[in-house]
Amino acid sequence: MMVEITYQMVLSTLQTAGLLIGILYYILDLQNQREDQKLANARQELMLKSQEQDLETRQAQLYMSLLDGWNTKDFSEQRYEVYRMEFKDYDDFRNKYNSINNPGVFASWNTFGRKILGLAELKRKGLIDIDFLDGMMISDVLNWWRRFGPLEKEALERGTSNWWSHFPFIMEVVEYHRSRYPKFYDENGNRKVPVGQSWIKPEEIMRLRAKIESR
Repeated sequence: MMVEITYQMVLSTLQTAGLLIGILYYILDLQNQREDQKLANARQELMLKSQEQDLETRQAQLYMSLLDGWNTKDFSEQRYEVYRMEFKDYDDFRNKYNSINNPGVFASWNTFGRKILGLAELKRKGLIDIDFLDGMMISDVLNWWRRFGPLEKEALERGTSNWWSHFPFIMEVVEYHRSRYPKFYDENGNRKVPVGQSWIKPEEIMRLRAKIESR
């Protein structure tokens, strides 16, 4: 039996075919977009991993640089020399350990303090966190403050303090250490120190500093 093909049938067939082709094109286009997005995500992920690796490499280099500088024979001797300093108060300290009467020990004390200032500056710029520091560095910062914090307070009261910029950093180090090793601190948050020594809270210095600046 012969089927008569009419113009309407041809037109309908072409319309259907066009619709199918359009749907197929849309599906293929979606697939291509998904593949392109996958490739873009993969490139982005690789770039982020590369940046993270670069950051880790720079941090490792910075850490080794700090550690190497802290562990040199010269700086170790300077630290031990500073820890052997004996004085009764601020005036006694200035008389014994100034750049004229005792230039060697004064230079060691100054170098030690500036090392801590260097750490404070790195922290301020966001290049390191407190937990980035080696345990020995944290211990030295705390010991430095234990010995010289009272002098800094007295010097600040006299308007002659030289280390104002590192007080916020030392405060962060103390808080970091206090939160992890509370047994070394009393119920008031003061570091337990040997008899005859005093502990000055860095936040106390910050309040004193603000009071003086407001005058």
